[in-house]
Amino acid sequence: MKQPRKITALSTPQLQAHIRAAAQDSINVAFSVHVRLRMRERKITMPCVLATLRHGAIRRQPEPNTYYGTLECRMEFYTAGHNIGIVVALGNDDPTMVVVTAMHL
Repeated sequence: MKQPRKITALSTPQLQAHIRAAAQDSINVAFSVHVRLRMRERKITMPCVLATLRHGAIRRQPEPNTYYGTLECRMEFYTAGHNIGIVVALGNDDPTMVVVTAMHL
């Protein structure tokens, strides 16, 4: 059986491809309570979040979150008339990505 690659060992283009591929099936995307509040506050819809994850680009260096043991990546995309930024947390042991926050850029 092939050993899964560690998320922290992936390059930025590989992380971007991983996020885009995983977001094709929304079952792989979990929404935190915080992001749901920010989405409501900023009037960012779930289709906008998913479009950003499926078609967006990583423009900033991904950052490790040592508290949770995850790698946080910000995907950016122009959708529905706005530049949207979505931060997702990726872990080595879980294929699900957690959407941490959503913002207008």
